[in-house]
Amino acid sequence: MEKKIQKIGGYLEVDKDGFIVKKVSEDRFQKKWKPVIEETKNVYIKYFGDILNSVYIRGSVAEGLAIDEISDLDTIAIVNLPKEQINTEWRNEFNKKIITEYPFVRRVEIFVVTPERAVNKEKGTHIILKTQAVCIYGKDIFDNIPKLKPGKECAFIYKDIKNDIEKNIHSFKNEQHQDIKEYKDKCSFIMKRIIRTGFELVMEREQKYTRDLYTCYESFSKYYPEKKNEMYKTLEMAINPTDDSRIIIKLLNDWLIFLSKEIEKVL
Repeated sequence: MEKKIQKIGGYLEVDKDGFIVKKVSEDRFQKKWKPVIEETKNVYIKYFGDILNSVYIRGSVAEGLAIDEISDLDTIAIVNLPKEQINTEWRNEFNKKIITEYPFVRRVEIFVVTPERAVNKEKGTHIILKTQAVCIYGKDIFDNIPKLKPGKECAFIYKDIKNDIEKNIHSFKNEQHQDIKEYKDKCSFIMKRIIRTGFELVMEREQKYTRDLYTCYESFSKYYPEKKNEMYKTLEMAINPTDDSRIIIKLLNDWLIFLSKEIEKVL
C-alpha cells in the first residue's frame, strides 16, 4: 500500500547564542518501539561485548515521532576496534527477524563507527550525535563534541553525494535485483540523501537546522522553486520507493547535474 506523504517535521531550536539545542530523549520513545530498541541494544552487546563503547538511537524514534511502516530505527554504535575489523554481516539476518516480529518497523539501520570516526569533523557523525541522538548504553560523548550552529559546519552529506549518486546509477543499471525490498530500500536511501543535501544548500540562508524530510523539501523549494516539483518527486520516492530502474536513473542523473553545480557554487 502506498504511504501518504505527511507534512510533518520541524527545525531544532537554537539557544540565545545561536547554538542548536537537541530535543531527543529516552522519555520521548514511543512505547511500542521500546522492545525493538532493547533488542537492538542487546544485539550490539552480543556481537561486540567489552569493546562496545556506546549505543545511540537517533532520528524520528529518538524524537518520539516515528511513523508506522515509514520510520526506520536509526542507530549508531561506537566500538573500540580498527575500522577494518568491524564486522556487521549479521545485520541483514537481524533485520529480517525484527521486521517479522515488529511489522511496523521499516528497518533497523545498523551503523558502527570507531571512536575516532565518531568525532571526525569531516565525516559528519559528530553532528548527528550532537543534534539528534540519545545514548542508551555506555558512555555518552555528547559533552566532548563542540556546540554547533546552523550553517556550513552542519553540512556533510554534500561531500559524498556526487559519488553516492554515481555509484547508485551504476548499481541500478547493472545489478539484477532478486530482493525487491532491498532494491526499494536502496532507492529510498539515496533519495533521502538527495533531499537532505538540498537542505544543506540552503541551511546557511535559513539559519535553521533539520533532517526531517518534508521540512528539508519545503526549505529547499523556497530558494529553488524551479526544482520544487522534482524535489517533491524525490520525496515521494523516499517514502514510496519504486523498483523501476528507468525512473530512478533518470531522476538521479538530473540531480547529479544540478547538485554538482550548486554544491561547487554554494558550499
